[in-house]
Amino acid sequence: MNVERTEISTIKGYRSNFGMILVLFILLVIMTTLVYSSTGGDNQSDDSLTTIQASKGFNIYNQTAYFSLVTTALEGNFESPFPASHIILPYRSYHFEVNRALPYKDSDAYATYAVKLESETVGSIKIRMRVAGALEVFPETRIEYINGPIVYDKGNTYVTIRNA
Repeated sequence: MNVERTEISTIKGYRSNFGMILVLFILLVIMTTLVYSSTGGDNQSDDSLTTIQASKGFNIYNQTAYFSLVTTALEGNFESPFPASHIILPYRSYHFEVNRALPYKDSDAYATYAVKLESETVGSIKIRMRVAGALEVFPETRIEYINGPIVYDKGNTYVTIRNA
């Protein structure tokens, strides 16, 4: 009879140990999930990630009073999806992403605009956006040509078009 009791208590002990292990495992999963999500988990910013492929954002600002900028050409290494033809109305802007597929090769993209006053073309501007640099991304803008009643200010990642 002692043998049976030993077996029964062993079975009961086995079940309680298994239950305890199961509860501890569930608590471990819950705690790991809470700690992982509180540290940011999958929502890390792209600034801390190192990749071979890099892109950089550029903005074109139309700060003229009356002129619309209408795309006449878009060419080069834009980030996918390729930008659509567009019109930048006065006091509006447009954002581009220029892609660099190879780390040691510069990438250029060009946006050419007709400067329009209502339906009449009064000038044009061609803007080069470049992503350069070996390991870090160094953006650059350059005006290839400009004519008409406009002037520009530029920085590394923007061009602002103003009335002349």
